Order: sequence, then structure tokens, then C-alpha cells
Amino acid sequence: MRWMKPILHTALFALACTLLVCGCSRSGGKHINISSGEYYSEDEYEELSKGDKEAYCKDLAKELSGIKNHLNERNEELETTRDQIENLRKEIAPVERELLRTESDIRTLEKQIEYFENLPKKWVIQPGECLWIIAGYEEVYSDPVKWPRLYRGNMNIIEDPEWIWPDTILVIPRDLPRQYIIRPDEYLSLIAGYWEIYADPLDWPKLYEANKDRINDPDLVMPEQVLTIPR
Repeated sequence: MRWMKPILHTALFALACTLLVCGCSRSGGKHINISSGEYYSEDEYEELSKGDKEAYCKDLAKELSGIKNHLNERNEELETTRDQIENLRKEIAPVERELLRTESDIRTLEKQIEYFENLPKKWVIQPGECLWIIAGYEEVYSDPVKWPRLYRGNMNIIEDPEWIWPDTILVIPRDLPRQYIIRPDEYLSLIAGYWEIYADPLDWPKLYEANKDRINDPDLVMPEQVLTIPR
């Protein structure tokens, strides 16, 4: 068996070299990276040497300090963001109030539009009625003084506004015309004074300026001329 002794000595020498190179730690030489989220388990930590434990604890303390600094930075950013949000809320508040007012106005207008759309477009004259009375009805114009509008809108069936007949069907003009056909004895200031035109005789220059190509002299207009009414 003497021939085995050299082999045994060689094997022991190789094992000693391995221990010297690899160290005496019982952790199996596991390497971790704390910054990547790697940590020793409790059992692995217990297997570390004293020096490795101290180094590991220092690395943990350093990582914890970095996390705290990062958290403080995020908290500062959060406070800044909260201040920005509060400032935006202050800016938005008057806009929201204006929006609520606008929505209220829109609802009011919608009700008004619905009301006017349901008003009659025509009127059957009843015994005892005249244009003055009809114009004064709420569902017509609510103003008897506006009777000429009924007359001007129905001149094709009414020869004399003081004489109208029961069962005659009147058209009730409700729009603001964009054109107007000049009648006999009418002139620009008279036309401008009609409430459905401008309701102001002094606005006659608007009619003249818009119709210069057809009117040479604003004091002289001809029946059947078609005027453009700028709005």
C-alpha cells in the first residue's frame, strides 16, 4: 500500500489549496448585489464570516441611506406637484363658475327657443278683431303697436289695414328679413324705422351703403326695388 501514500498526500494538498483560495465561509461563496435587490436570507447571513457580515451591514446602511434620499426627493416633488394642483384649482374655479353661468344661459335660451318655435305661424281672424288687437296677443307680438308688421307681411291679401275680414288667414312674420321690397311712398328712413328692419330711422345709411349698386340717390328709391338688409 506504500504506493498510495503519494497519491493521498497529493489529494490533501489540493484540498488545502482549494480552501485557501475559496476561503472558510460556509455560505458557499455566494455573491449578491444589494443595489439590484438581492439580499442574503437569514440562514445565509448566519453563515457569513464576521468581516463579511460587517461589510454586508455597511452595504445595507448605504443602500438604506440612498433609499431615504430618493424618498425625500420624491416627497419634495410631491409637495411641488400638490402646490401646482392647488394653483390650477384656483385658476379653474372662476372658469367653472363661468361655465355654470353659461350652461344656465343656454338652458334659458333653449326654453325661449322652444317657446318661440311653438308660437303660431298663422292666425285666423275672428269677428271683432283688428290688426291692432291681434298684434297685442301674447302669442303674436304682445304689442299692439307692432300691427304694421302684420300688415306688411300680408299686403297680398289686405288692401286696407283698417278693413280685415273674419276667417281670413294671416301669416305672422317672425323672422328679421334680409331683403325688403320697396312699396309705394316708402323711403329709406321710413324703412329703416320699421321694427323688423332696424327700428330706427336714423339707421337708413346702412341700407344705402349696402345697396349703392341699385340706388343712385338715397332720397329717391323706386317701388318694387329689392333692398339687401345687412345684419
